[in-house]
Amino acid sequence: MREIVDRDSASVSLPTCPHCGTPVATVTSRGPTEHYASPCGCRIRAGALERAEDRG
Repeated sequence: MREIVDRDSASVSLPTCPHCGTPVATVTSRGPTEHYASPCGCRIRAGALERAEDRG
């Protein structure tokens, strides 16, 4: 994960793309098995951006 600081100085943590390392702001799903990270556009598998602590 990379930490991003917005213009209000609040810290926001974004997951990184598992393919290129770019911080991922959104994921677009085009079906049950087709998902794309934005802004990089890399195709990712479902659940690829879940944090370890979120998985239990």
